[in-house]
Amino acid sequence: MEPGDQAAASHGHGPAGLGFLLGVAHREHRRAWEAELADLNLTAPQAALLRLVTNQPGSGIRQLARQLATDPMNVQRIAEGLTGRGLLESRADPADARRRPLHPTVAGRHLATTIVERSAAVEEQLAGELGGDTYAVLLDGLARLARLARRDHGPEPGVPT
Repeated sequence: MEPGDQAAASHGHGPAGLGFLLGVAHREHRRAWEAELADLNLTAPQAALLRLVTNQPGSGIRQLARQLATDPMNVQRIAEGLTGRGLLESRADPADARRRPLHPTVAGRHLATTIVERSAAVEEQLAGELGGDTYAVLLDGLARLARLARRDHGPEPGVPT
């Protein structure tokens, strides 16, 4: 780190500030994750939605959008693509004719298992590269940062408190 970078990092200004580094880390991690998913013909948002629906079958679009921190139209578009591929299906809700909750198909559940296995391998590799202690401290710090953001903007379902 250049001498000026340390000062910038300590004050949160310039390229070494927290927001900048979080953005860079996010983009690089997502790029690597997308590469891991390429042979499955999935994007990171598709993989996230498929995993979430598999973990919470019967969830509606709005609920899923809140948990993925995105808008319902985006989730609807992603769900339509996964439904078209036979990975998700929407079913009528007997309690509310307007609601069409999502459920994974058998193929969707199998693919979600593959995604979970790959995600665990990526996390294990990252922990190895950073060192277990650094990885744990980073996760803790990011969880605290998420809690602070929720305090200011309200709770986000699916984010540990």
